[in-house]
Amino acid sequence: MKTMTVSMILTFLLIAGAGIPSVAAEEISILMTVPDAPPPTPTPPPPEEPPDPNNINITKLLISPRHAHTELTPGESDEITVTVTNKDDMTMPVNPRVVDQPYSEYLFEEAWLTITPESAELEPDAEVEFTISVTIPDDAERGYYSLQVIFTDDLMPTPFPSPYPVYLNALNFHLSVWTPPVMQIQPRYIHDQVESNRTYDYTINLKNTGDEDIEIDPKFKQDRWDQYEMGGPAFEDDSITITAPSVVPAGGTATVNIHLAVPLGAKGEYHSGVDLGVRGPSIDEWDQMVQLNFEVWTQPTKHYLKGFATDAAVPITIEIESNQYRYDMCGGGSSGSGEDEVPSFDVVLRGPTGDEVALTKTAVRYHGSVHLGGSDCTPPWERDSSGMYNEDRTSYVERYTADGAIGNWELGILPHYVEEFEYTIEIGDADSGSEIC
Repeated sequence: MKTMTVSMILTFLLIAGAGIPSVAAEEISILMTVPDAPPPTPTPPPPEEPPDPNNINITKLLISPRHAHTELTPGESDEITVTVTNKDDMTMPVNPRVVDQPYSEYLFEEAWLTITPESAELEPDAEVEFTISVTIPDDAERGYYSLQVIFTDDLMPTPFPSPYPVYLNALNFHLSVWTPPVMQIQPRYIHDQVESNRTYDYTINLKNTGDEDIEIDPKFKQDRWDQYEMGGPAFEDDSITITAPSVVPAGGTATVNIHLAVPLGAKGEYHSGVDLGVRGPSIDEWDQMVQLNFEVWTQPTKHYLKGFATDAAVPITIEIESNQYRYDMCGGGSSGSGEDEVPSFDVVLRGPTGDEVALTKTAVRYHGSVHLGGSDCTPPWERDSSGMYNEDRTSYVERYTADGAIGNWELGILPHYVEEFEYTIEIGDADSGSEIC
């Protein structure tokens, strides 16, 4: 133990002058002792300088290509040709072998691959072609495999430890083992505009093109980001009921039924998905998801108001147009509803006196866009000649006229079963050539 020497001398002088007993002074001395200082932290040695690339003793080979990728089904084979050129100034032995690629999804079986020739002696500037043959057995797991074919054991020099060896003279080979899907799914998403306190029914059509029965187990699969977007879903999962068979027979079809009962007072949007739970290697997990997107629509009760002014007593023409896009309304629901969901408008026009002015409906126009590519909402196995037509966009137009007068006007529009609408107010009769000041 060390003591604070100068401070202690001053302390004892003060104690002696004050007449404090020596016992008390000894206690004060004990209290003022401090522990030994910790030993200094050793300075770590400086990092080693990386070796000069010109002085590294490595085999200088040119590998072409350095990366390769192929996709095979179980039972298939493929060949890859790799050219190795000696860029060194002496003859070099080349002995290719297979090593596992770090972080591969599946481990590649070395027996699936053969290399011809097994080895070679390369003189300076000489080259040799190696044929890499890959054969996938019938019972191979579907997935992604990664491996390296190294031609020498030379490693990448690094000034720090490497978690895995990095070979300089190597081919990075990536293999995807897959099987053609035998389950057809239609539609892939269901998007609809629904109303509270109403029910809707949707269908997901499945077809098994394989020669074995396929088990299914449809369930909800929530995406928490979508679930809590914009303050939470419009309703809970228990508003939707899923019924489906447990098996899709070989060469047969099946239907997954979705029943939606929108709760009274529901507002906002609902986003979720149905995981079909297809059991078997015929389909990836992300390919058996059917997205559900519902928007709870509320019928407005008040008119949209638009004011305008006229400078002449000329006729007024009002045109209102709504557009409906049905490309994403597959599966049933409101897209298959009856006449109660036909768009329409309640139109009110008030003149300069504030009184309602009589409107004359002069035209109603329906417009559609049809292509012959087949409907995305019709299963391909059920399409016939009539199913070639797909109307993905429609519009509805109402036109009104009224006798005009000078002053301020107000137009009121109350839409029914309309997602959006456009309006046009035309002042003056274009056919009669009325002059507008």
